[in-house]
Amino acid sequence: MIKGCIFNLIDVVLKEVSNDDGLDPKLITPDHLMDGFLVFLKELKNKGIQIAVVSHNPLLKEILDRLRITHLINNYFISNSKVSLSTATNIYTLAATSLQLNPNELLVFKSSETSDDLYLLETFNVVCVGSKEVKNASFYQIPDFSSLKFNELIIYVTNISQN
Repeated sequence: MIKGCIFNLIDVVLKEVSNDDGLDPKLITPDHLMDGFLVFLKELKNKGIQIAVVSHNPLLKEILDRLRITHLINNYFISNSKVSLSTATNIYTLAATSLQLNPNELLVFKSSETSDDLYLLETFNVVCVGSKEVKNASFYQIPDFSSLKFNELIIYVTNISQN
């Protein structure tokens, strides 16, 4: 049963941002949220789903405040440095631990553009967001959050994990 979701800030929360390096929180507005993300986030919160956001940007809290979504998030984690997903997996594990959930009780939302390293998150239920096709049947893929409904997503993820 899915009880929580973890979102990568750059991969799936913000649109049109390719990396954390030059991200100035003062320039961030709610308009920078991925299409449909706020509606989906509110749906999760209303269903009692635990929510975490991860990033390697040290100003993550300020960015979340500028996006006006901090109150909808249970926890957020900042990675100490830019690292490959193999070592960044620890940030997802830390987020799971902070939410007091096991990886199999969580959905991790990652960009389909960074799908090469996704197999490293195999203990989690992974949802790829974006237009790049992911050639892995164990991951569910969505173009964005604009028409996503949590209950529909759970059905797809459950079907994938049972196959």
